Amino acid sequence: MPDIASRLENTGQLLVRSGIEIGRILHTMVDDGAAVTAKLKSDVMFLSRLVSTDDAEQQVMLAYSDHKPANAAVLASSSVTLRCHHRGAHFAFACAKPRHSLHSGRPAIRVTAPALMLAIEPRRTCTVKAIPKEADITCELRMGLQAFDAKLIDVGLDGAAYMLCDPAIPVCAGTRLQGARITTVGAEAVVVDVDVNKVDHAKMADGKRATRIGCRIAADRDRIEKLIRLFIIDLQ
Repeated sequence: MPDIASRLENTGQLLVRSGIEIGRILHTMVDDGAAVTAKLKSDVMFLSRLVSTDDAEQQVMLAYSDHKPANAAVLASSSVTLRCHHRGAHFAFACAKPRHSLHSGRPAIRVTAPALMLAIEPRRTCTVKAIPKEADITCELRMGLQAFDAKLIDVGLDGAAYMLCDPAIPVCAGTRLQGARITTVGAEAVVVDVDVNKVDHAKMADGKRATRIGCRIAADRDRIEKLIRLFIIDLQ
């Protein structure tokens, strides 16, 4: 399966907005025991490692640093920007709401998982001047003669994806939705099939309910690549 590191060999610098790929990167950091660092106020350096990550809860657990003032500085912050050299790439990502917790009976710091990551090939210099705006991606999904609207909110490198739609839409796991039209401003519609593998309920930031569709995009590689580039953005 393609990964971020191999993609960086061609692009050098990526903005990763895909929650699917961010989750995969965090899991490999946990598995490898990769060190993470953060420079805090008063030149305090926080040195730690990720000990667990929960995709469903969007939470990450960090081991306590051996330097107590660094732990206190992190816990006093509203967010912390972590940096990690991992599997041939440099990563930077911000995690919000640090608070004390326990992991396997040991003190740990719980933070909210990052919404985006910056990935840089080590030989390149970071040149990001502004973060591109998040694309508004609409979908027209069809079930027989019926059509309904949805939002594409994530696509991973392997075509795994998530959509949000009205909770009244009768979509079920195991369904193939043929001829879905995916559109973003200023671009032609991308027509794909959608294999639904999971359907659950979600609560939006405004409190409204929605149906969250876990699926896989079924299309040729060129069309899948167009969608991937909306969530994994080449910054060079």
